[in-house]
Amino acid sequence: MATPGTGEDIEDVCSKCGDCWHVVMAKVGERIARVVCKRCGSQHAYRSGATVEPTTAAAKKTVTRKKARPTNLEPPAPPKFDPSKAPRPYSIRDLYVAAERIEHPTFGTGIVTGSSGPGKVDVYFPTGMRTLACAKTLSILERPTTVDNAPIGDRPPSPK
Repeated sequence: MATPGTGEDIEDVCSKCGDCWHVVMAKVGERIARVVCKRCGSQHAYRSGATVEPTTAAAKKTVTRKKARPTNLEPPAPPKFDPSKAPRPYSIRDLYVAAERIEHPTFGTGIVTGSSGPGKVDVYFPTGMRTLACAKTLSILERPTTVDNAPIGDRPPSPK
């Protein structure tokens, strides 16, 4: 099953407020790296959906391992940017253009290379390419509202 894309909604438990509705903020490959809570706005690593190692000997034999990457490859050169402009702080609500520098709280200073879709931006960091969420508007999901004087099954409604 494919994981939700950057900028899409996902369930995860917030350590600050305990809410479960989040937005995917950053992915590394197909793995969700960071999420932001819709209720309190806190950002944290994605904790749910961790893969579980197989426990039986037969299941362990079928696990495929990643091939080691060659170490002699040079990292790609960073994209061109205007050094006279200071990097902007990253925010999930802002819109970014190519060749703009941003300052991310976790990944450091990066250069925007382009967009891979609506609500997404590809950023070159010294540690590698990342896809981050951007231009995220308010959620279309709403919290339930309390209803006054709603009938409860085991007692009659109160008089008005």
